[in-house]
Amino acid sequence: MRLGYMTNGFGPLVGEGGGVTSVKDIRYLTMGDDEEILKKITETGFRCIEVLEGNLTKYCSDLSVLKDMLQKYSAEMMSVCVGANFIYQDALEDEMFHMETVAKAAREVGVTYAALCGGAIRGKGIQEDDYRLLGKGLDMAAKVFASYGIEASYHPHLGSMAEGPDQIDKLFSQTSIKICPDLAHIAAGGGDPLEVVKKYYDRISFVHLKDLDDNGFAPLGTGRLDIDGVLDYLKKQNYEGDYLVEVDGYAGDPVYACKTSYEFLKGKLI
Repeated sequence: MRLGYMTNGFGPLVGEGGGVTSVKDIRYLTMGDDEEILKKITETGFRCIEVLEGNLTKYCSDLSVLKDMLQKYSAEMMSVCVGANFIYQDALEDEMFHMETVAKAAREVGVTYAALCGGAIRGKGIQEDDYRLLGKGLDMAAKVFASYGIEASYHPHLGSMAEGPDQIDKLFSQTSIKICPDLAHIAAGGGDPLEVVKKYYDRISFVHLKDLDDNGFAPLGTGRLDIDGVLDYLKKQNYEGDYLVEVDGYAGDPVYACKTSYEFLKGKLI
């Protein structure tokens, strides 16, 4: 079992400008000094990280820079988060081009997982066939990553087509992709994180740990979610997979969030 931390809590989230006019260049990016962020995370005790796709592909011209950075801090990149619309058929070819670009770079730095986010909501709202289209796009993306030895999963996310529990069920009936359950996103979308974990246990790729309070996402142990209940269930099921802590969108000090979450997991996963 490995335990990682997501770097996106250490800077604002943006989309690269080229994606506005070129679908193949759409990508998430955390603004900040990647090495300084890695240093802070590893000083806390975490040895694995997850990054947004742009924080990986920005090094495509010379991946040795990124690999040397990881080696310097005795860290590994466990996972990468990738976003796409998936439902627009004319754009799908270029979205898969983008998936392959990410997958190639991810393999070179030893990434294990790709957490896929997305499922665009149309201006006229979600159409019933959109779940089939999203499922088709996710299956295509999973095959791309699998060809590079990386396991892809879908991350149900606020602001996407799979936000609420009924939407999650509808989507996963249309795709064979694995799931990366994010406890706080599930709860904020109106679901019960433990029930979703139980229902989709056999399809879990890895787990995103995150807490939730009245102000939004929060460091582990400071919100209202029963994280211990989820961890206890997974232990009883002999779950041997990996965990990723994420505290994005948190208004407080990111170092505090990282340290607080690490301390919460002592005696549980550490």
